[in-house]
Amino acid sequence: MMFWKLSVFSPKDPCVKSEYRNPKFETMSNTDESKRATIETITPLSAAAFKRNEGATAARRRRQWMTILVLLGSLALLVIGGGWLLYYLSRNPLQTKDITKIAPPLPAQVKQKAVQRQPEQPAAAVAPEKLSAQKEAAEQKLADYLAVKNKLDNLGAVDWGEAAYAEMLQLGEAADAAFMKKEYETAAEQYGRATLTANELIGRRSEVLARLLDEGLAALDAGDGVLAQQKFSVALAVDPTNPVARRGQARAKTIDAVTALIASGRQHEADGKLALASDDYRQAVELDAHSQTARRALENVNGRIRDDRFKQLVSEGLAAFHRQEYPLARNKLIQAGRLKPDSREVADALAQVDQAAHLARMAELQNKALVAEQAEDWQVALESYQAVLAIDPSVQFARQGKSRAAEQIRIAKRLDFFLNKPETLESDNQLKNASLLIAEAGEIESQGAQLKARIKKLERLVAIAKTPVKITLESDNLTQVAVYRVGKLGRFEVHELELRPGTYTVVGSREGFQDVRQKIVVKPGPQPIRITIKCKVKI
Repeated sequence: MMFWKLSVFSPKDPCVKSEYRNPKFETMSNTDESKRATIETITPLSAAAFKRNEGATAARRRRQWMTILVLLGSLALLVIGGGWLLYYLSRNPLQTKDITKIAPPLPAQVKQKAVQRQPEQPAAAVAPEKLSAQKEAAEQKLADYLAVKNKLDNLGAVDWGEAAYAEMLQLGEAADAAFMKKEYETAAEQYGRATLTANELIGRRSEVLARLLDEGLAALDAGDGVLAQQKFSVALAVDPTNPVARRGQARAKTIDAVTALIASGRQHEADGKLALASDDYRQAVELDAHSQTARRALENVNGRIRDDRFKQLVSEGLAAFHRQEYPLARNKLIQAGRLKPDSREVADALAQVDQAAHLARMAELQNKALVAEQAEDWQVALESYQAVLAIDPSVQFARQGKSRAAEQIRIAKRLDFFLNKPETLESDNQLKNASLLIAEAGEIESQGAQLKARIKKLERLVAIAKTPVKITLESDNLTQVAVYRVGKLGRFEVHELELRPGTYTVVGSREGFQDVRQKIVVKPGPQPIRITIKCKVKI
């Protein structure tokens, strides 16, 4: 809405100038003094006194020039306004059939009055006070209308208001025309209806915003970046901070590149070049992370790649299984399982591989244990049987082999004890234990050469330890003689004993003399041993 400032001289006082503000310019003829005399003041803006001594001729000439300038300005305004109206209609053609969808239908008579100007009728005489009040009310309605129209324009309603916005403009123009004809009541009513239409349009802003966003997103899905940018730009005019519109506008700038990458990926997919297709889709997602088309295409082609890789790994794993390359088969199947953790096929194949690998491992350990038994390496045999039982505790040969190996190791350790320390056989208890060990070792079924050799060696040592050696003791028949572990022998000059090999202590005692003590070592052999024991040192 534009205002023009018009200065007109009152015929009552040619030296007083009044200024008017009117929504439309009213053309006057400079020769029609009577018409100028009937023009009323609309809105006084300012008044200035002119010098009283200016001549009437100068004032009349000034009024004539002013009238000419006003006529030229009005003509220019009409030309500009007509051109703008043609441009607007070319960009936003009126869609009369949609007006009922946006605003409530107007009564036919009022609608016709808003669109078509009625033929001018001679105005009925109205009292000046009432006319002034009607004019003031119309101006208030005009101000309300301009305020809400300005708000709509700031929201970009010219781009989304469609028929309702066009209807509002028509009502406003009809009100302007009525105001120019001083039909203030009609103007106020039309301004009111225009304001009502504008407010209803503002109330539909959320609905319009949702529609624009949906249309923008649909345009993105269709790959129409130009249309998408247009929709989101209008949406941002309605709501400048809307995140969906901002994101959509940014996506619209890259939609052409994204669409091209998707098309390239689909072509690679059709050619069976899945890796290249995946690369194209991945780049499309990087350009537009919100593109569901690109994301679904990427997931689909990656799924196909994963399926192909899965089938390849399962095939390689089964081939290695048939070649009895169980570690390789297991490795391939585990990789396949990572691609499809819930695959029953992989689980069954792994079970078969593990079972076969266990059987093969147990057979290998059993063979190793048997070789160790033959070599009488019972520690290795025991470890082999224990390894088999770690795989399957119910394997019978491993349980029996473990017991057999443990018994051999126990007997061998006891035999080695006596063989490495034969002096322990000097003890009657240890000699008895050695004899029992020889009997126990002889009952073992699996007697290897090493075990037999140990038993025979211990038998010899036991036999020697049991064979007594002849000992001759000499004294003075005054010394009391005793042998530890044998007993008291009394006084004698010569006394013979038979002692088993070992270490003995002979003690001599006599009253008034120091005791004598002598250790003798009895070793097996045919040579007799002579010992003299006498107390000779007096106390």
